[in-house]
Amino acid sequence: MQLSKVAVVIPVHNGGETLAATLSDLLEQTYTDFSVTIVENGSTDNTVEVARRFCAKDSRVSIDYGSELLPPVENFARAMQIGASRGAYFMLRACDDTAAPDYLEKLVRALDACPDCQMAAGTTRLVGGSKSERTKSPNQNVFDFVNRYTSGHVPRNLTFPAEWIYGLFRSDSAERLRSRWTQLGTPWCAASFALYDFVVHDEVAYVPDAYFEFVEGSGSKEKYAARGFRAKLRRRLDYCLGCFALRHSLPPVSIAVTARYFLMCWADSRRKTGFKLLGVL
Repeated sequence: MQLSKVAVVIPVHNGGETLAATLSDLLEQTYTDFSVTIVENGSTDNTVEVARRFCAKDSRVSIDYGSELLPPVENFARAMQIGASRGAYFMLRACDDTAAPDYLEKLVRALDACPDCQMAAGTTRLVGGSKSERTKSPNQNVFDFVNRYTSGHVPRNLTFPAEWIYGLFRSDSAERLRSRWTQLGTPWCAASFALYDFVVHDEVAYVPDAYFEFVEGSGSKEKYAARGFRAKLRRRLDYCLGCFALRHSLPPVSIAVTARYFLMCWADSRRKTGFKLLGVL
């Protein structure tokens, strides 16, 4: 198999209703040196039929059939491994999301221009759901984080879109991303938790005019969010301590700065999970 520069991977289970629109969107990208692998996960609807139709239409599209039905976290991890093996860069894509026609072109250009970056990401447009269309952009305090950290200026929160998980990654970073992705053991907040590593190490090339469109209303919170005080506390602690552990790969700082970094991680565990404890913490 001849490798393309970019491997786009679509982990999917019963996504036949939206898959065609997502594939059509990808094949209309202005950047063309990419392949698309549909990571099929035991679908019982018309997903495979739709996928085969696009395989016949465009040689860049293929299907990877799993041998068994996997939980969502494991299927995404499988997709990361497949993507990393098929291109210098890889990109995850949900089966119901789209992007501006030049999204891939702009991210490739940004990652090419930043050898110290492990990923490139753009601005998220949220569509669907009960609210009108809106955008999500990072707070400026997520950039140049290492210098902020070493100078003692740790922000209260790190604000960046979890949808950056659908950005462009160097394939060399796949194992690092996969390890973080599976650490929490649940899809809920796995994206922001995995991305935290790249953000605190200043490894994100941000392209504000590269637009990704994320469809709200998948019901992820209802499916995967914790229920009850103990479960929420456990999830908060897992998130907080997993992000706090990243300090070991950051430059040494004072105890006071370390404490501020812990408070930032604890605050982010609340914001990202949405779990308040006792209505306050």
